[in-house]
Amino acid sequence: MSYWRCLWVAVKMIYQLLCCTVSLLFFCFNLLWLLCNLAIPWCTLTLLLVCIASKFVKLQRSPNEKRLLSLLSSPEDRPNYWPIANRAAGYDAPENSKAAIKKCLTRGYRNVLLDACLTSCGEIVVANPKRVNVGQQPLAELQKLDITEHHPMGSQYEAESVATLGQLNEFLEEEAAQVTIFLRLHDNSARTVDQLHKFMVANENFTLRTIVISRSPLAIYQLRKLHPEIICGLWHETYLSLAILKSSTLITSIYGAIFRNIIAPVIGISVVFLSKEEFNLHIGDLWRNVGVRPIVYMVNSPNEKRYFQKTMKIQYLTDSLRSEPHLLMKA
Repeated sequence: MSYWRCLWVAVKMIYQLLCCTVSLLFFCFNLLWLLCNLAIPWCTLTLLLVCIASKFVKLQRSPNEKRLLSLLSSPEDRPNYWPIANRAAGYDAPENSKAAIKKCLTRGYRNVLLDACLTSCGEIVVANPKRVNVGQQPLAELQKLDITEHHPMGSQYEAESVATLGQLNEFLEEEAAQVTIFLRLHDNSARTVDQLHKFMVANENFTLRTIVISRSPLAIYQLRKLHPEIICGLWHETYLSLAILKSSTLITSIYGAIFRNIIAPVIGISVVFLSKEEFNLHIGDLWRNVGVRPIVYMVNSPNEKRYFQKTMKIQYLTDSLRSEPHLLMKA
């Protein structure tokens, strides 16, 4: 008799537990429904007001548009306007090297992107952090390295060490005065921003030929707050690198709108680097409408380059200048 009674008590407890669980689920659902109905309209309204306010309230004034155009344009030879040589066309010559910059100039290209990293001793150097462990080594150790030895065509070039910003500036003054440098910061710490600001204040010519690129809006804001005349650009990581953005077009649209309509106008960027997989004419127009010039990365095949030149009419970042369409047509 006690056995059946225990069984009945157990069944009754399980039934009560299921009832409580269902009641809790219904309560959570109703609470979520209420919050969504209350929060979404207010969040939407708040986002709209912030977007409108960002049109009129800018923490940082954007640099002169004519100065930006003078850095990007190449009116003498139109085909050479489109490409920006990533790491000074690192597929054609040792990346981030003076020899590679010279080669770009010899071919008639003057837009070059170089990597900038901070050493353990606080010196900014021009090096690819994926190839060289910059942050863990002092400058003295880094300058013992030969940056040409690991390149497939490194034997064709003289040995060259990692350059500091000072050494790069001296080289530009002496041999490459017409080059426009896109300086991509890989270390976005306050220490890097402070070091770069001090250098650019002391070297005005370097400032006038340089566009500083960073993936950190905060670093850009801090730099332009110290030196408003510096032209800056945002490196926009691919949406697919963020797992939450893979599942929702709505979240992706909101994420992009926040960058375009709030962050970009407020910090005063002039250019933005976008992944070619996520770029289209509509996205390009949206960025231009807020006064920011879009540039796509990474574009290496001749057909892709022709597409971005003729159809999209947009500049692109490339690892090689040997595959430019007009060169292949001449050949």
